[in-house]
Amino acid sequence: MKYSKKDLIILSIFLLGLSFFFFQKDNSLNTKNPLFLLDEKVKDYDIGDIVGDGKEYLVVLTGDNKKEYGEEVIIFKMEEGREIYRKNFSSLNPWKIVIGDVDGDKIDDISIGVYKESPLHPVMAKRPFIYSFKDGKIVPKWRGSRLSKPFTDYGFYDIDGDGVDEIVAIEILEDNRKTINTYKWKGFGFEVYLESQDFEDIENLTVKEDTVYIQIKEGNRSYMGFLQLRDNKLRIERVD
Repeated sequence: MKYSKKDLIILSIFLLGLSFFFFQKDNSLNTKNPLFLLDEKVKDYDIGDIVGDGKEYLVVLTGDNKKEYGEEVIIFKMEEGREIYRKNFSSLNPWKIVIGDVDGDKIDDISIGVYKESPLHPVMAKRPFIYSFKDGKIVPKWRGSRLSKPFTDYGFYDIDGDGVDEIVAIEILEDNRKTINTYKWKGFGFEVYLESQDFEDIENLTVKEDTVYIQIKEGNRSYMGFLQLRDNKLRIERVD
């Protein structure tokens, strides 16, 4: 999900509201506001139109910040500050929330990054499960066994400007070097799209202001880079 300035302002106001109601000494005042229901610690979150009604929804992963994985996924309708959904996903070891439109239907999908085994790949590994929000519930859209290679982090971004978000992942090669790989939705799953050159290390993948930023390390050089599609090739350009 790519945040606009409007999104960031709304989110800031929302989180300030959360803080205000969390730290009120008189809990009888708190119970009058639905934000009081969120007394868990936020581990990750994202914003998007997951219903298709033109409204913004905040999807939050909560849990104990002393633990690696989260527990509950909670959804708020932002204009009302009202909780509309809550479910415990702790059995999947959730660690990330990403929102984006992977199939171009103008309705954002929810991805929960999980760490678990799968029937076709029975080892513990990170996996990007994709869900839709329908009839007030999160329902599975794609829970594929894995990406093409092990990965450390991922996000959604429309790399080619066709109105559809691709998965953008930091993947680990057999020699432990890293690359950026992208995936397009193809009806019932994802196919590899474009892959960057490899580096000694890539980390801190961040989608910000319509750009994907990553931290690159190669030998004694370390710098911030950004993704760019040029001549049908995925390139990593250095931020000046």
